[in-house]
Amino acid sequence: MSRHRILELGAGPADERCAQLGICADFAAANTLELLAYKAAIIALNAEPPLPLGFALVANVHDFGTYQTLWLVSAELPLPEDAQVWIDDLVEPVTWIAAGFPQPVTYEGSRAVMRPFREVIAAALQITRPGADGSFFPVENAVLHRNLLAAYGPATVAAADSG
Repeated sequence: MSRHRILELGAGPADERCAQLGICADFAAANTLELLAYKAAIIALNAEPPLPLGFALVANVHDFGTYQTLWLVSAELPLPEDAQVWIDDLVEPVTWIAAGFPQPVTYEGSRAVMRPFREVIAAALQITRPGADGSFFPVENAVLHRNLLAAYGPATVAAADSG
């Protein structure tokens, strides 16, 4: 089955630091973790894309090595109307917290300090959870929390570690 590349989403939120090829000591692991977290952040804001849309990590060869970026892909073209509407309405987070996420990787010089993906999702669910009275603050957290639970609920969090 061929996949059509629809939209390159990049390496992470635009206003956040990300793993730097040739600088970050554990680049491949940090790059992959950030991409999985970015995919989850996009799902938190938009829900999972309707079929035939999906996500793919695509390798890019560079003078210093290979890095990956997140792509929106499709198994078929032309896209069905609901898939095109999802793309037209797509919101990408500019920061991690805009999607209710902690930073999945922090940097200490060239050293990447990585949280396990499961902990990133668990933290996002904690950040966006309702209060004791069932209300969400800010109110946008209700959508983030619902979408995260649908995509990475208790039955799927363990499987989410592999992407």
